[in-house]
Amino acid sequence: MTFWDIVQIMFAPVVIIWIIATSKGKIDRRTKELIWIVVLLVIVGNVAGYIIATERSHWAIAYNYTFAFIQLVIMWSFARNF
Repeated sequence: MTFWDIVQIMFAPVVIIWIIATSKGKIDRRTKELIWIVVLLVIVGNVAGYIIATERSHWAIAYNYTFAFIQLVIMWSFARNF
């Protein structure tokens, strides 16, 4: 695993955490817990995409593009709501 693989895995979670850290409003405890669950699921999904890609699976591109779209929707939702 190279440095750029780690950057690819951690990009979306870092953006989500940055959006939350720079939000103007106060966030309650349950919302923070939900955000951390989403961040962990994004990290797990990115690691799964990395493993699928390194295994040279023919599903790797479909999985990576689908999960990248889902991450964009998640980041858009966080940016809009926080």
